Amino acid sequence: MSGRRVWRLIVRIAVVGTGSIGRRHIGNLLRLGYDDVFAVSEKKKIKTLEVGSRTIPVVDDVDAALHSAVDTMFICNPTNLHFRYLEKAIEAGKHVFVEKPVGSMMGDFTTLRRKSEQKKLIIGVGHQFRFNPHLEELREKVKAKFMGTIFRAEAIQGEHIADYHPDEDYRESYAAKKDLGGGVLLTQIHQIDYLNWIFGPFSRVFGVSRQPSILDIDVEESVSYFLESHSGCPIYGHMDFLARPKTVSIQIMGDEHSMIWDYYGGKLICSSQGNVDEKPTIAKRPFNRNQMFLDVVRDFLKAVASDEKPRSDLADGVAALRIVEGIKESISSGRVVEIDS
Repeated sequence: MSGRRVWRLIVRIAVVGTGSIGRRHIGNLLRLGYDDVFAVSEKKKIKTLEVGSRTIPVVDDVDAALHSAVDTMFICNPTNLHFRYLEKAIEAGKHVFVEKPVGSMMGDFTTLRRKSEQKKLIIGVGHQFRFNPHLEELREKVKAKFMGTIFRAEAIQGEHIADYHPDEDYRESYAAKKDLGGGVLLTQIHQIDYLNWIFGPFSRVFGVSRQPSILDIDVEESVSYFLESHSGCPIYGHMDFLARPKTVSIQIMGDEHSMIWDYYGGKLICSSQGNVDEKPTIAKRPFNRNQMFLDVVRDFLKAVASDEKPRSDLADGVAALRIVEGIKESISSGRVVEIDS
């Protein structure tokens, strides 16, 4: 009947990659009621995988998995493989959830997007911070001009790379290796994505990177940058692999109100600029990191079932990657770089 939404039945899900993020997604898929899930382990070729109380089937050939009765694939392997596996999955006609970033460098995403649209495939990207309730509220207030004219905005993200996976040598992790798509800009591209989601699109960027390396790795470990929005407000961002204690925050100053988001503190603080005697309002939420992962996956699977756009799609992933490329070019050249939108 015309006007009725067609809901697809999700039959089987393959998760490529059995590291921490792959296991997290498998566990969350099971929690969401998707029982027909299996893993693909091409590098380590593990035979079985225990997630919670469940034993998950494992295969070691992604091409065989793509030609089986799979309709949806999660790409959770190292960053340098994301583009190639995304290409494989789209060619095979599968819906895809790809972990951030969508690639380690810009590729022919225009062709991939065109093919996915022709085949009516849903492509979601793991930008789970778009589901943080405080960031959602912050974005709504920015769009509604609640803060008035914004004259300063800064975002800080810092966490020591050795604390990502304390039981591993960080020098061996993908985040620390250039050939695996490492570096703080790609690893923590979340910051780039949510700044673009809140304030973008951006027109120009200037970036600097601290040298020489403190951590003795061959990728950038500390980066500061300025993004210029089309509204003219400069956005300052910083991210590093060095900070202890870890921090994720945004501070926005407007001529009517200011807002501060403290991710780990679970707080969103709003202050009036016009009345110094008015006490700030503090909205608190318990810190629950996994809830964002649950929400981004739920949103993607709902989009697959209902043939709708997920909150973060391939275009969003490409936009964030394009900004990262601009920052890297600016660091290399020492010049302001125009961002091609």
